[in-house]
Amino acid sequence: MAMTDIIPRIDLLSKDALDFLKASLAPNTLRAYAAQIKAWEAYCAGQGAAPYPATPVAVANWVAERANSGRRGGRRAGDGETGQAIATVRTAIPAIRAAHVAKGLSFDTHHPALRGVLQGIKREKAELPSQSAALQTRQLLDIIEGLGDDLVSVRDAALLALGFAAARRRSELVGLDLDWLAEGSGILVRNAKDFRIVLVRGKTVTDDDDPIIVNREDNREAAKAIDRWLDSARIEPGKPVFRSIRKGDRLQPERLSPDYVARIVKARVAEHLVKSGVPEKLAQSEGARYAAHSLRHGFATSAAEAGASTLEIASVTGHRSQAILARYVRQADKNNLRPGRRRGVGLRLEG
Repeated sequence: MAMTDIIPRIDLLSKDALDFLKASLAPNTLRAYAAQIKAWEAYCAGQGAAPYPATPVAVANWVAERANSGRRGGRRAGDGETGQAIATVRTAIPAIRAAHVAKGLSFDTHHPALRGVLQGIKREKAELPSQSAALQTRQLLDIIEGLGDDLVSVRDAALLALGFAAARRRSELVGLDLDWLAEGSGILVRNAKDFRIVLVRGKTVTDDDDPIIVNREDNREAAKAIDRWLDSARIEPGKPVFRSIRKGDRLQPERLSPDYVARIVKARVAEHLVKSGVPEKLAQSEGARYAAHSLRHGFATSAAEAGASTLEIASVTGHRSQAILARYVRQADKNNLRPGRRRGVGLRLEG
């Protein structure tokens, strides 16, 4: 199934209206759904069964099989085990429903068979959360301070600084256009007081979203890094803020890909560790623990450890789930209140 086949077929919609309907679905969501639907249709072909309309029991059987023997990907691919993660398996359910809706069919995602099987998978196939390490304030400042004067380093410093200070996702960072929206998914506006990010297109964007504000006074080093990049690269209004650079500091017109943000974070962490005296092999291994999400994760964790409330943190991160923010706060409390810090508790020689 092509990604366009997931779009609901609604009679009497004009071409303009249909184009806006397609734009309402995030590209990443469309790609993820298309992959799940392709896997479902291949499974049905192997079973000699029609994929549509699907019964909840048939989908429950498929989900259970994937949880036990499905091929792993990403970081899980190298451990030699089989069985897909619960997060991956869960994605199949809304994907199959979307395929049904696109065909004018119904599908019961709350059927007891589906809900029960998913709950059982969660209980029996529990895994440690695969979460990137948090890149926190002092560590990030040291990394930025240690970067050079070449255009790539100047760009990377600005990317890291803005990604942390605004707690943005990688797709949101690379989707920014300067001053006004062109082909991107958001706008970066700078003035004498602050930087403002207005997100326009994206999975979590709603009509009542306010701009994300990075105050210059609160983020002086970040402001310096961002200003330096915009001025050095001569980024023009309506053009992508973060761009590819070829050898010889040759700035390219195309924007960075989201995946490249993760590569930058990993590489800059490892590079900083080597400069700090960490053996290169260990530094590379440590750097691999970080990802693009380390910037957003790091901001939330640093804010929580400094005593910021979930409301304060959410005003920047845009989290709508209090459960996720509560996790950061709990971890911060553990870091701040751990009894091993007290004299006579931790196993260390007192100086």
